[in-house]
Amino acid sequence: MPLELNSLLHNRYRILEELGHGGMDAVYRGHDESLGVEVAIKENLFVSPEAERQFKREASLLAALRHPNLPRVTDHFVVPEEGQYLVMDYVPGDDARQILDHQGGPLPEELVLQWAKEILSALKYLHTRPQPIIHRDIKPGNIKITPEGRAVLVDFGLAKTYDAMKSTTVGAKAFTPGFAPPEQYGQGRTNERTDIYSLGATLYNLLTYLIPADGLARAMGQQRLIPVLEANPSLSVHVAEAIEHAVATKPEQRFASTEEFLEALSPKPVPEPILTSKDDATLLVDYVPPTAPSQVSPPGAPPQAPPRPEAISAVSAPSDKPKRGLRLIPLVFLIVVAVGFGAWGVLTVTGVFDRSGETPTPLATATEAEEVVAIAPGATATATEILIFEPTETLMPEYTPTPEVSPTPAATPRGGGSGQIAFVSEREGLPQIYLINVDRTNLTRLTNISDGACQPAWSPDGERLLFVSPCNKKADKYPNAAIYVMNPDGTGVEPLITLIGGVHDPDWSTAGILFTYLADNKPRIWVANEQGRDREQISMENAYDTQPCWSPGGDKIVLTNTSRALGVPTIYWVRSDGSFDGENPYQVTRDREANSPDWSPSGDLIAYVYDKIHIYVVKWDAVGFGANQLTTKGPNADPDWSPDGQWMTFESWRDAANHDIYIMTANGGLQTRLTEDPAWDYQPAWRP
Repeated sequence: MPLELNSLLHNRYRILEELGHGGMDAVYRGHDESLGVEVAIKENLFVSPEAERQFKREASLLAALRHPNLPRVTDHFVVPEEGQYLVMDYVPGDDARQILDHQGGPLPEELVLQWAKEILSALKYLHTRPQPIIHRDIKPGNIKITPEGRAVLVDFGLAKTYDAMKSTTVGAKAFTPGFAPPEQYGQGRTNERTDIYSLGATLYNLLTYLIPADGLARAMGQQRLIPVLEANPSLSVHVAEAIEHAVATKPEQRFASTEEFLEALSPKPVPEPILTSKDDATLLVDYVPPTAPSQVSPPGAPPQAPPRPEAISAVSAPSDKPKRGLRLIPLVFLIVVAVGFGAWGVLTVTGVFDRSGETPTPLATATEAEEVVAIAPGATATATEILIFEPTETLMPEYTPTPEVSPTPAATPRGGGSGQIAFVSEREGLPQIYLINVDRTNLTRLTNISDGACQPAWSPDGERLLFVSPCNKKADKYPNAAIYVMNPDGTGVEPLITLIGGVHDPDWSTAGILFTYLADNKPRIWVANEQGRDREQISMENAYDTQPCWSPGGDKIVLTNTSRALGVPTIYWVRSDGSFDGENPYQVTRDREANSPDWSPSGDLIAYVYDKIHIYVVKWDAVGFGANQLTTKGPNADPDWSPDGQWMTFESWRDAANHDIYIMTANGGLQTRLTEDPAWDYQPAWRP
């Protein structure tokens, strides 16, 4: 019979609420009066002697399970003539069915595949026990997603140990139509492939927003499974094929193991290109954004020739460093087949053919440049050279403006370092980089880039400054942008990192330069050396990571992720090569939206913005607990520590005022506004 709310079960568990129920079972949220923790209580209402014996035998096995994507069974008991009870960890969060209903349509492929990877890990663990355990009720409602974004397989009410010589035991023939294979209807024995079918049906549901056709009806020819790509044409072909293979009506036609299923869901490796050498090298393609940044000359001065990266070049980047984690190997081949005048035009602008009596026209912008790659059919083992045609251009006479002289900072400026802060301002139109002393004196414009300049980031010694262009406003990402470097007085601008899709979020330490790379508009964290070379991806392939920041020692990285925790921006940390232990990176924040992390110079704290309003600090290894709020007025954005770790600069537009640059002490005191222009000022960076 149903348990009454607020009743005490087994003299220990207070019943708080019913989470769900079926014909012969129910799940409750309860409170363990002995341990003072919340628990989930599964009630099984089969009361026959055989059912009780089966329950006791299998509950003992479940109690021994330990896996990050499975709840622990902490207790089990039988109440005579009433039912059997499993007590498990209470897993907070919504289940995948609730998330799907809230979405009102298919969920993102990357998100669902991350969940699938975690559930497959749990199933592998269950299936490879000395006595294999078959869950037999996998469905969206039995996959809980924690606030941190971890997928947990719950509800062991139908789980059973597997014996190839025995048929389905009593109480084990319950199932959920659409997610159960034909053998669960009594058409055969259940085994590991039963769970593979149910997980495949679950992925089908989450990625198409359709309940898959019933397994038994399909086996009898009464229903047809709508092909995955017909239901959702945007999905990857290999994912669609893997799901359809998993839900085959005949067990022998499905994947034989969770490893096979996981491999089929994973992206296929891209074929190696023909390189310019026989070395084991990574081919990276450098790309100039549509309009290369150029400094606008001061009035009355000769025009300054814009620094220009290679229009397009293939860079062979061998490295003797160990390969990092899941390293992305971007391979871009643009094969241009030009006919008629089109071919003549390409060859002319690249300088291959020179028309007699005419001066070659320089390429004005990078969008006019094309990469011409010829690959001979049937190439042999000898590497074929890749010819890169570079456009020529006529440079204007170089003009070097006289920089404004900054007053020498005090011997011990506030915050340490040089006592200066770089920031972005729109006070003269497009965003440009400015420099100001922490005492509010000597405001100096450093850039006059025709396409705007954003996201300043200092070198460790404070003698070089990175920035991103093009940018026309403050944004979370800058598609098709490149990372540039200049001197602290605004001279010597030159491109440093340019890749197809765009790069932004630079952070520079002695360990290298971190940045976000928008490959196919999917943000991943990469790292390069101080020359912008030896680039490597450190993000997991399915992760959406941005806003990287080095630890003071360069051995760890903190970042913002939006592909876990139901898409809620959450801050994690990983090792410098992107690695971590377990299924997910190490969590820094919890429960609510967090972004813009910055590691303190002392290495013990991370500053961040909570819910897009207030600035908090938290110990880097406290998993989000014990965070301290520094601001009481907001909104605020982009905290950045001073070199001595005693101060912090940030952007604020509190009290519906202007977007201005502020400073405050490390404990939130002495909050002082540095800029007061009506235009937006943002993205401050304290100079070392």
